[in-house]
Amino acid sequence: MGQVRRMVLRIWARCTQTVEHAAFWLIALYVLNFISIAWLNLHQYGAAQMPVLVTDAVFLFGATLLYVILLGFVPIRRVRRALFFGSFCISALLAVLELFAIGQYETLIGAGIITAMLQTNPNEAKEFLSMYASGRGLLFSLLSIVLIAFCYRRFSAARRMPFSRHLRTRLFMVVLVLGALSGILLWQTFHSFIVNDSLDIPAVRVARSADTAVRNIEAFEKLKGETAREVTLTANASDTPYVIFILGESTNRARMHLYGYPLENTPGLDAMEKSGEIAICRDVISPETATVAVLQKLFTFADAESDREWYTYNNLIDVMRVAGYKTFWLSNQESSGIWGNVAQLFAERSDYRRFTRLRDSHEDMGEHDEALFPLVDEALAQSTEKNFFVIHLMGGHGLYYMRFPYLFTKFTAADVPPPQDTLSEEKRTEIAQYENALFYNDFIVTSLIGKFAEKDALIVYLPDHGEAVYDNGVFSGHVEEHPTKETLEVPLIFWASPAYRAHHPEKWAAIEAAKDRPYMTDDFIHTLLDLLGIQTEEYDPAKSIVNPAFDAKRHRVVKGHDYDMEFKGMTTGIK
Repeated sequence: MGQVRRMVLRIWARCTQTVEHAAFWLIALYVLNFISIAWLNLHQYGAAQMPVLVTDAVFLFGATLLYVILLGFVPIRRVRRALFFGSFCISALLAVLELFAIGQYETLIGAGIITAMLQTNPNEAKEFLSMYASGRGLLFSLLSIVLIAFCYRRFSAARRMPFSRHLRTRLFMVVLVLGALSGILLWQTFHSFIVNDSLDIPAVRVARSADTAVRNIEAFEKLKGETAREVTLTANASDTPYVIFILGESTNRARMHLYGYPLENTPGLDAMEKSGEIAICRDVISPETATVAVLQKLFTFADAESDREWYTYNNLIDVMRVAGYKTFWLSNQESSGIWGNVAQLFAERSDYRRFTRLRDSHEDMGEHDEALFPLVDEALAQSTEKNFFVIHLMGGHGLYYMRFPYLFTKFTAADVPPPQDTLSEEKRTEIAQYENALFYNDFIVTSLIGKFAEKDALIVYLPDHGEAVYDNGVFSGHVEEHPTKETLEVPLIFWASPAYRAHHPEKWAAIEAAKDRPYMTDDFIHTLLDLLGIQTEEYDPAKSIVNPAFDAKRHRVVKGHDYDMEFKGMTTGIK
């Protein structure tokens, strides 16, 4: 028993000695790794989750202390110092990169940024730095490096520590115990995050993001290699200088005042309708209820009746380029990832592409849609004789409260109209947040229209799919495998500038005549090409809502559900 006690005391003495001699490494590794954890918690939750942040801080300090102690037991001095120095360099490098990302994008290093770094070439890297790496950001990163180097030189050789040896021993014990207790608490509370490898420790998160980025690139390259490339035009009478497709997100038309919802959440579009500036189609549905599945049909000649893979059909971007248009892809959605790969495919084929933020599908933090405004202005400065813009919004995508700035908080739970006014306050609050997102979306869409008001331009606004917001009391969101009336019904809005209407009065008349026709947007490519006078061998006038040959009797079937038989006309939880 005495031998065991002496061995334990020797081990403990070695532990305390290691910490005394490696005090700099302990503090440096802790601070460098805690910076991003603290920012992420405060940025996402503010003071609301301060207990979680404190628990994280205690656990990380305990874990860092244990890590330093374990390195201290490495028997070879040179190897031990190399491990300390290597750990410090990795932590310092990640900290500088994280601080740069925070300063430039208000985000942390994730799969989206890493994917962009891995896919870039020297010219794109130079362009990226000129656009996003401001002098202030570079200066900030340089000062961070200088400060870290100074601290290393100044304190790495320090040996003196405050407090007596006896008190330090007690403090070490307390820190280890508290760290262990914090770890147990975090495991119990956030077990699923830990199991799914979602730790916020920079080295773990960046390594996980790098792995995700590599897999994303492999999947994207496979998809890109299999995509159809040959486009042959059979007609091209296009002469519209500006064609703009505003691609919305998760917007249920029944929840827009423009389509009869009681809350006045579309004042801009309401005014445009009253003045006759826009044409509103009232019987339009999406072919799917998830963005990826929708884009596969929205941008290609693939539709519900197709008998081969969507990517083997020609796509809208390639057709417009062959027709002489400079193509622009401007997006506020993810730039890569399992849900971003399809959009990235079309973006990659565009002449000019910009994302408000480099992020992966699984990274939730994003910009409000107004971040697209300067990108549109920059793109307009590079426009040519004929230009085709795709502007991809976040629109009404959940989480709803993240889709609008505080200034656009117009509705509260108390404003939710019957029959949903009897739902719980929590559900009514979420409904109000969705209506505020649509209120903000109205501002975004009308502002984008305003940027083309003085040009010869045609604009189409169409969200990918709808959204259910407790319409039947129990469900909020959209599920690809379960289409419903709310997740299928979308607005389709046309706007044409005075110059376009003067040059193409017959086209505007065709749009006006189509407003009440039943339509599914997997045929959108036929409609847009019809309006522009562009045709390919795959073009079918019977699938263009603005064409006299349009087939209004086509069955609109989604996932085996006939919309007109099962959903159209059925009542919902909104009025």
